[in-house]
Amino acid sequence: MEPRLRKTPGRTYYESTIEDFALNQNPNDIVDFLVESDEYTEPYQLHLQKGAWSNQIKILKKYLQDKKGYIIFEYVLSRVNMRIDVVLLMDDIVYSLEFKNNEVTFNDDDINQADGYGYALKNFYEVNRNKYVVPILIATKAPDSICSNGSDLGIDKLFSLFKANTNKMEQYIDLIRSKYGSDIIYTEEEFEEWVNSPFKPNPTIIQSARSIYMNNQVDEFFKFDAGEENLKITESTVEEIIKEARDNKKKIICFVSGVPGAGKTLVGLDIAGKTRNKDNDDMPEAVFFSGNGPLINVLTEALGRDAMKANPEKFPNKNRAVNDVKTFIQDLHAFKQDIISSKKRVIDENVLIFDEAQRVWDEEQLEKWLEKKGADESYFGNSEADLLLSTFDKKEWGVIVALVGLGQDIHNGEDGLGLWFNSLLNKKTEWDIRLSYEIFNQSADKLDLYIDSIKNCSRVKECPGLYLKTCIRTPRAKNLSEFSEALLNNRPEDAKKALEKFDDYPICITRNLKHAEQFLLDNTLRKERCGKLCSSNSKILGKYSHSFDNIDNWHFANWMLDESGRDSSNSLVFAATEFNIQGLEIDWSLLGWDMDMYYHNGSWHEQRMLTPKRFKESTEIQKKHILNSYRVLLTRARKGMIIYIPKAGDYEDNYAVSDYFDSTYEYLKSCGIKDIDEIREYTRIPNAIELPF
Repeated sequence: MEPRLRKTPGRTYYESTIEDFALNQNPNDIVDFLVESDEYTEPYQLHLQKGAWSNQIKILKKYLQDKKGYIIFEYVLSRVNMRIDVVLLMDDIVYSLEFKNNEVTFNDDDINQADGYGYALKNFYEVNRNKYVVPILIATKAPDSICSNGSDLGIDKLFSLFKANTNKMEQYIDLIRSKYGSDIIYTEEEFEEWVNSPFKPNPTIIQSARSIYMNNQVDEFFKFDAGEENLKITESTVEEIIKEARDNKKKIICFVSGVPGAGKTLVGLDIAGKTRNKDNDDMPEAVFFSGNGPLINVLTEALGRDAMKANPEKFPNKNRAVNDVKTFIQDLHAFKQDIISSKKRVIDENVLIFDEAQRVWDEEQLEKWLEKKGADESYFGNSEADLLLSTFDKKEWGVIVALVGLGQDIHNGEDGLGLWFNSLLNKKTEWDIRLSYEIFNQSADKLDLYIDSIKNCSRVKECPGLYLKTCIRTPRAKNLSEFSEALLNNRPEDAKKALEKFDDYPICITRNLKHAEQFLLDNTLRKERCGKLCSSNSKILGKYSHSFDNIDNWHFANWMLDESGRDSSNSLVFAATEFNIQGLEIDWSLLGWDMDMYYHNGSWHEQRMLTPKRFKESTEIQKKHILNSYRVLLTRARKGMIIYIPKAGDYEDNYAVSDYFDSTYEYLKSCGIKDIDEIREYTRIPNAIELPF
């Protein structure tokens, strides 16, 4: 009796136990079944596809005669319109096979494709979390001389890409099975669970913005490891507030807050993206603003590159593409310039979304800016919060969505959320306020001064959905902010407890810069981004190592977007500061810790570094900004972080600061951070698999 033909609609074109596949006496039946399952191949290409399938079946039937497990042809990576040629599940190992029929070489596009499949299987499917994943690119007629000799094994059990011909493929799989395989045999129920496991990538803000800009909202591709439901609740809460303001002709400000990396910026971008869809009459158009120059530059550059590539006729050059992007993501300072220069004092939009709203300027800082711009004196005497709220004075209704990252004001003149509260409680009393009271649970920004006034104000309504509790930037270290807060607030035992909850998210420390750099390079996969970070106030690191020289603003977009080259973060040539990286993230960070914040005699000390040899006592506001700088820097890495602290001999120590570096190192160790030399489980294994012939 011939084994039955089967598939999982939307996930596989053909699936079978390996035993049934090997016993099938009619390979053409499998090919015909694959053709019936194929909804995408154009008719004129079908004969080529049938030939490719026939060749794959022939190769695999010969190899799999005595094997057990499951085989899938055309495994669909959900919602991204990509399919893996063949997936093998054997010995609790997942093999991703990408065939290039009759090819004699390996080109870059094929390498990127096959490598991406392995990365997706490992990182976007929870079911593969603890499994070995093996991506193999098979150019069936490639000579042995250009095939891989072996492969490295990453800390997450993902092998680097094997490049193989048919014979080498068999040899690699046999070797991996013998060295890393187990006796586990999937049941039908377990196989079905694997096939239907949810596709949950954890996109960066850049990837998310790309999807929103091209599709007007976050594509179904973007499902998160954590916090997805929290994001939906927050977005729906904001949308209900917008409808309430419009229907009842009210002015409402809602504060969206939460832990670092919880997706506040994503919420704002997604709402703005949805309202760009002209078919959606239920929502008025919202505009996304940010005063974070580096974030604006990176997003507009990334989206501009995409738009030019997708529509070269409409965008023959990057400038045109970037200008189109700027209608979606706008610079807050340009918005203010328009307000004061046109003297219209009223805006066209009814819904404004302000990212990094905690960074509004106080009266003194705004006045300096207004004087430079030659503004009318009637604008003087206001904070930036006053100015932004006043743009709605002549409007019938309006909504401000203030996206707030507490404890992240790092510029002079930024005084946190208090500026908004002062304006709303004492000046702009026509505004209703929506927020979650959980915003007051954080120690930053001296919010305890406003608790009673806000809670007793009749215009305030609590909306729990406006607080994002779950970090989606670091799904394997959801309590990274808890750890960093304890570390920065001199609670080493609390930091140690928080660190113990991390799941495969390494944080380690070293005094050896070369070791730190090698750790980053060893653990950063092809599809990931690593980079150096340091405080903008850092002087010793940049001066004496020249390995923490800051990337300038003009080239920071290249630092974040280019895969290689001197300006790319991956080259580890330049470092980004808190001003560059705030609001963005990389996969792996090397954080250089300097003398602007050191631990000594049981407490932290913050100081301004004028030069590598001259320090100056900081004012209270400067100390706050230095502390906030490290709060930002400690929460930028998605997959892991290494902290580097210089040791004596690495710099000219005229003032005996090595003792302070030593005490800082010891304090960080007391927080549970291990030295890199103590960590073996987070070391990439070079040549983990190497053919012995």
